[in-house]
Amino acid sequence: MTRKNVFLSVVVRIRDAAHFIEPALDRLIAVMEQNFNYYEIVLVDDASIDQTRTIIAAVQQRARNIQLYALAPRRGDNIAITAGLDHAIGDMIVTMDLRVDPPELIIDMLAKAIDGIEIVYGLPRERVHGDGPYNRLFSWFVVAMSRLNEVNVPAAVSGYRLFSRRVLNFILEASDRHRSLILLPAISAYPYATVEYDRLISSKDGPRTRKRQTFMKALDLAFSTSARPLLRVSTLMSLGISVLSLLYAVLVVIIAIFKEDIANGWVSLSLQISGLFFLTCIVLALLSEYLLQVLEATKGGPQYYIVSQSQSTNLTLANDLNVVDQTVAPKP
Repeated sequence: MTRKNVFLSVVVRIRDAAHFIEPALDRLIAVMEQNFNYYEIVLVDDASIDQTRTIIAAVQQRARNIQLYALAPRRGDNIAITAGLDHAIGDMIVTMDLRVDPPELIIDMLAKAIDGIEIVYGLPRERVHGDGPYNRLFSWFVVAMSRLNEVNVPAAVSGYRLFSRRVLNFILEASDRHRSLILLPAISAYPYATVEYDRLISSKDGPRTRKRQTFMKALDLAFSTSARPLLRVSTLMSLGISVLSLLYAVLVVIIAIFKEDIANGWVSLSLQISGLFFLTCIVLALLSEYLLQVLEATKGGPQYYIVSQSQSTNLTLANDLNVVDQTVAPKP
């Protein structure tokens, strides 16, 4: 298979992107037009309140193979990307953030995939080198989750990645795929490769990430992949608190030895009460996360709602794919 003949789907989640979406789309379109005969750009608008959809509609009038799915209400990064994956029909699929991920890297990623690699991760160089506390914490979290789930995933993984239709089919089989989207390609156990790159926005240009959404996605991932990491987290936390309680008890003894004006039993009693209260809160938090998953699994409604859909006026896919060549004479 040559690069030109690969049918590539690029899935992008956008929200309130009016200030950058047109030049970013033009840059992506240029890469697609120069390198692929068949491609589609699947945009998922996560309930934008600015002129994002209007700008995209104008681009669709002059550029081919762009599809837009508009969600309502806002559902967040993972569900928006899941909606795009549900509608992607390519042989290879790329997920990316147009604001920070250079589309030119797709060519390098695809070169590895053509050699037989099913998953190619784009690794931001700043995360590879652990620049800043956020990147270090993110990498530590990914390492912890990969070990708990016994999967092999790069610590500097990002949302920029390419994977094959086989991997996508595996992802789509998971009912809660929006929760564990970052680990699901690795859970498929297909071989992977990595490509390092520089993000388009440096740390000096301001915050790139929505920290609250990142924290909530981390919680979803921690409590959804399986019961094993959940129970192990509870065990580790309980052991940690036990060690702290023991150390604090030693401290109480030392204080009791060297200090005379302390109420007998007050420190140890306070320690017991606070420790029991903290453990109770941990158990309630774990139960709450499981109950939330049960409610989402049993309520029966869709994960997202598409309120509108549009496409480019020129869809070469409709003309070139899944049709019979009428010029071939039938066999006698």
